[in-house]
Amino acid sequence: MKKTSRLLALAILVVLSLHPGICSAEYWVKVASKGFGDPSNDYAWSMATFQGRLYVGTLNILKGAEIWRSSSGEPGTWERVYNALPGPIRSNEGIRYLYADNDQFLYACASNLSGAEILRTKNGEDWKVVGKRGLGNIKNTSIRCLIRFGNYLYAGAGNNGAQLCRSKNGLDWEVVKTKPGFDSTKVFDPNTGVWTINNTLIGEMVIFKDKLYAITWTKDLKPTVIINTMKKEPSTDLKLPQSPGAFEVWRSGDGVSWEKVVGKDDPYGNGMGFCLRDPGGLENDIVTASVVFRDQLYIGTQNSDGNTSIWRTPDGTQWTKVLAFHDLGEKYNYYIWRMISFRDKLFIGTLNEGAVEDPGVTGAQIWVSDSGDPGTFYNLVHNGFDGETITLADITMPKNYGIRCFGILNNTLFAGTATVISVPVPKYDRDDKVTIAGKDVGCEIWKMIP
Repeated sequence: MKKTSRLLALAILVVLSLHPGICSAEYWVKVASKGFGDPSNDYAWSMATFQGRLYVGTLNILKGAEIWRSSSGEPGTWERVYNALPGPIRSNEGIRYLYADNDQFLYACASNLSGAEILRTKNGEDWKVVGKRGLGNIKNTSIRCLIRFGNYLYAGAGNNGAQLCRSKNGLDWEVVKTKPGFDSTKVFDPNTGVWTINNTLIGEMVIFKDKLYAITWTKDLKPTVIINTMKKEPSTDLKLPQSPGAFEVWRSGDGVSWEKVVGKDDPYGNGMGFCLRDPGGLENDIVTASVVFRDQLYIGTQNSDGNTSIWRTPDGTQWTKVLAFHDLGEKYNYYIWRMISFRDKLFIGTLNEGAVEDPGVTGAQIWVSDSGDPGTFYNLVHNGFDGETITLADITMPKNYGIRCFGILNNTLFAGTATVISVPVPKYDRDDKVTIAGKDVGCEIWKMIP
């Protein structure tokens, strides 16, 4: 018996020695479930700490965006402080980004098909719209990032074209006439026979070594066969056209004059989506996460071939791939959705979805590294936290298929999940109400136990 116990203890020590520090971050507990009581809150879309409370913005297509907060993050302590009630003209569908500006104001970027909005609060309860109708361009249906740089607050917007806006007071916004413009990169689309703007929106902004970095997105137009998820068969008549290009990275010292450091014809040999450093780079359509960790800038890609990767740079010009999920056999990690530095470790949240019968589909994952170096990342969460699944249209899939946001409160790390989107289906009950797909799901909030 004693020999067995000694062998077990030795085995545990060996496992822990392979990943230093894993024992301090391997347990998680759920602190909010079923969309804070409303299962149509499908995504915990954003998180921020403001005046000693943790705020979470949701995606709710059916009932309008919501914002919830808690002073401790514990179960039963969450309260709703904002709800965008749906209306006949427009509704804010989701709070895609939350930004605390020096703890003086909390800003919320709301996605809206009639033009994205920016809301602001001083106390976390009373919200005022401070940016309307896509900041003057109703085609700007999404504002994915907000950041203070110098004397201005910058907003990265777009949909059909990347656009940068800024404000000195958070109320009056102007379009920055960037030099050169983000629309200066044009690529030839063989499907239409015309040259088209490569950059459709600004997806990420980050300050690194006293410069503002803006990372653009491109349309994912790669030719691919659409999968009929109802029958699990490829369709023979639905195909998308050829992808014209991949993301670019720009930087500026004043917000007006910009230098392209990754992109078409950049002077550093990176190419669009790092295509000159990586043959599969043209499939890197977007960057979904960025963070500064240990004095280096990290970005995470979405790759339409499933070859999602993490890159880093010490100076903004020379980039190295530090993690490629495809090389690890993790081909269903389509997005590196969020990254955060916590307790001197780099945490990576992914989107991992598909039918669970497909090899490799496990649900949302969280990867961690103590250094950010190649070969040092290990999987902390690999099954959507609890391994639970849902079944829709005879397809069984992970319940929590993505880690959509991270936040820190009271020296504790929190993660918010993404679940299946709730949509009306043509079925009615006795009260003539529309049945909602995914009505028993809803996003979840989990906290890490030290």
